[in-house]
Amino acid sequence: MKGLKGVNDRATINARLDAIIRLFCCLHSRDVFIKAYTKYLSTRLLNKSSQSTEGEELMLQKLKVECGHNTVNKLASMFNDIALSKDLMTEFKQSPLSTFIRDELKIEFTAEVLTNGHWPEQGNPACSLPQEMKVITTKFEQFYKNKYQNRNISWLYNNGSLELRPVYITSKPYQFVVSCYQAVVLLQYNRGKAEYTFQELRDAT
Repeated sequence: MKGLKGVNDRATINARLDAIIRLFCCLHSRDVFIKAYTKYLSTRLLNKSSQSTEGEELMLQKLKVECGHNTVNKLASMFNDIALSKDLMTEFKQSPLSTFIRDELKIEFTAEVLTNGHWPEQGNPACSLPQEMKVITTKFEQFYKNKYQNRNISWLYNNGSLELRPVYITSKPYQFVVSCYQAVVLLQYNRGKAEYTFQELRDAT
């Protein structure tokens, strides 16, 4: 929660959240607030941008008192997904499939596995991954399906980000932090072609 940046005292955190809840109790359209809160919470969890885990958990407890368990259940499930994903990635990084990605491809890979229906619905435009990215998703899918045979994975590329290092010579090294879609376009220039038309990039991606 951005409003709690730099605040470590539990009493201060509790007082600020109480003020939010008092305002919340005055709202006529609480469902609108919950929908917006769910959206921004999901962004904070996926981007690792929350300023206080304790504050997030306290807020859920207070919302549960005002709205009931059913309303807050999906929010709590989002926290559970993040915790389970952390354990899953620890297991994946010890597997031979991850070793191939790390040692052979020289790529660091992390993913969050989200339960369908617990997170806000998001559009996911069609995207054709280049081979450099496709081999990673394929390896992770193999690991996941070996562990959970009756589950399927749908990739939400709009939530992903990558760090790319250009290989051209400059006075100092640079690193690009880009979205998945930006990376898909940039990696087309690994094909040995210096220029593309918009239509060519669209057809390729």
